[in-house]
Amino acid sequence: MSAKHAVLGLLLDRPAYPYQMADLMQQRLGPSWRVNSGSLYNTVKALESDGLIERVHRSPDGRDERHVFAITQRGVREFERWFEQTPDTVRLSRRPLLVKITFAGPHRLAQAMSKVDEYERDCAERLNAIAGMRDALPGTDEKLLRADHLLLRLNLSSDVFALEGELRWAQHARELLTWLAEQEGALWPNGSGGERGSASASARTQLFTRIARAGSDREERSNTPRAQHPAPERAAG
Repeated sequence: MSAKHAVLGLLLDRPAYPYQMADLMQQRLGPSWRVNSGSLYNTVKALESDGLIERVHRSPDGRDERHVFAITQRGVREFERWFEQTPDTVRLSRRPLLVKITFAGPHRLAQAMSKVDEYERDCAERLNAIAGMRDALPGTDEKLLRADHLLLRLNLSSDVFALEGELRWAQHARELLTWLAEQEGALWPNGSGGERGSASASARTQLFTRIARAGSDREERSNTPRAQHPAPERAAG
């Protein structure tokens, strides 16, 4: 996420100090948005340096607090510019596990499937936890509807849908890897190694031989003169 604009969005509501900002982000965005307090403090320092936020000497409850920050008019304009002009493009998931599977090679297929199983279990556990948090929030049928609760429910629903998709992907990955492990003639890239490397090389050689033979047959047929057939006689008019 844009931490810079998340901070500006928080400070649109009221002044806050850095650690309070981290807590508020976690509360309003959900547990999947992990906020590193050190990184957030660096973001706050950069925003102050750019004149988008400023220190105030009193916190909202009246206590003296030297590190409470408020948004400036320049900061308000920057948030509005970002909100209106930044395109909301689709971002596809880049799974580190998928990179491991892709380059595992034939001799690591069993370990790859084991990692998929672990990933699937982790997805299921996180899905149950986040769905439980979402379902515990008040729904739209409540008499007193809090906007922050409803928006948190929206964020948690996004995580639920994403995890459901990850579970489907993990199931598909396990099925495909299981099928691949059963294919004795599977062609692997050069240098994959393992006991099946020689079998793969042999299968690759056989495939290229068949391709070469088929090309030779086509060339021979093209060079063979066709038999000449007499033209059909025209019917008498």
